[in-house]
Amino acid sequence: MRVLWLVSVALVVCGSVFAQPAKESKEQLDARTKWWREARFGMFIHWGIYAVPADTGEWYLSNKEMQVSDYEKFAARFNPVKFDARQWVKTAKAAGMKYIVITSKHHDGFCMFDSKLTDYCITKATPFKRDPMKELAAECRKQGLRLCFYHSIMDWHHPDYVPRRPWEGANRPAEGADLNRYIDYMKGQLRELLTDYGPIGVIWFDGGWEHSAAELRSEEVVSMIRSLQPSIIIDDRSNLPEDFSTPEQSIPEGALAGGRLWETCMTMNDHWGYEKNDNNWKSAQDLVRMLCDIASKGGNYLLNVGPTAEGEFPPAAVERLQQIGPWMKANGKSIYGTTMSPLKSLPFDGRCTAKGNRLYLQVFNWPEDGLRLTGLQTPVHSARVLATGEKLKVSSGPAAEAGSSAVAISKPKKLDPIATVIELRFSEPPQVANAVPAG
Repeated sequence: MRVLWLVSVALVVCGSVFAQPAKESKEQLDARTKWWREARFGMFIHWGIYAVPADTGEWYLSNKEMQVSDYEKFAARFNPVKFDARQWVKTAKAAGMKYIVITSKHHDGFCMFDSKLTDYCITKATPFKRDPMKELAAECRKQGLRLCFYHSIMDWHHPDYVPRRPWEGANRPAEGADLNRYIDYMKGQLRELLTDYGPIGVIWFDGGWEHSAAELRSEEVVSMIRSLQPSIIIDDRSNLPEDFSTPEQSIPEGALAGGRLWETCMTMNDHWGYEKNDNNWKSAQDLVRMLCDIASKGGNYLLNVGPTAEGEFPPAAVERLQQIGPWMKANGKSIYGTTMSPLKSLPFDGRCTAKGNRLYLQVFNWPEDGLRLTGLQTPVHSARVLATGEKLKVSSGPAAEAGSSAVAISKPKKLDPIATVIELRFSEPPQVANAVPAG
């Protein structure tokens, strides 16, 4: 991962419109991405031998300007005997996450799966010997989550990947390196991932910024991926637009132009891979409110965990996931399967999502002068607190917008410190004045 993914930021800023794969209709795209759009919330996992030094995360080799031969030594010390695929998936599921995206290989080139194409992998180069991807695939199937793979295009270890790092000098000359030979290797590993681990929900590319799509043979690579798993979803980081955009550590100001699918990936602290000294953790309240913000704009939230070298989630991450879980259990209907808010603005501190004949108001702080909503052109049939079922009084009056009303909603007996969700029901999909375009 980079601190900032420039292509995705450009998409957000400029509102660029990208088309779905050639020869696919909007209806086909909608059907293929239905599960992902409805899921809204997933777990990102950055895990590799960089967890051994646990210093500056997955960019350790680069940040410390190490020689590859020195970095390789961490593999012999990587023995995650506390890894428990069942517990990992259970933790993600309990937090309300619907899919897992895990690093099959990061920029350091170390493969976290049993690859037949290299010895630089967890089953051959470490004392652990097991294939955690195989175990996760089995557990995801058992527990009903979708397994997805992050795969780095950049590879600091492979002899054919160029350019070399500036500090390598004469230690690893680039003479004789062949990027096309590396792409063949990458294709072979993607084939392994897409044939040996069952159905895969997403291929999440990263690290493509050093080359053009043509140099990476991205169209050829994507074509092979789709031939192996036609229903798969692919991100935009092979320098092709494909299915969705990937703003990193940021949330767009609004929905992307043209209904472009997007997913914000974000860390819980300041690092992707495990960093033992990083205690700058976001609160569970902030994380849930970010999820609400993203859902209100029609996006997905991919929240990262960086496991330790022993194979455990850091306690601070587990604590936050355990706090998020009860809120999602009570209020998940306001996230899963929802669409972006039709309202251009809200007169309170919170967010709004929509689903059929319902609007969900995710109220962060209850207004001192009472909760009001303006711009509705469809009468509210009923209002209730989603988590408790408490019925709330609704009163209507004229609003500034022609043909619309201002709705006042009574205060619940108990407010949720994270977000109190109010479900408004209508007799039909609600119409609002000056609605946000659906995309």
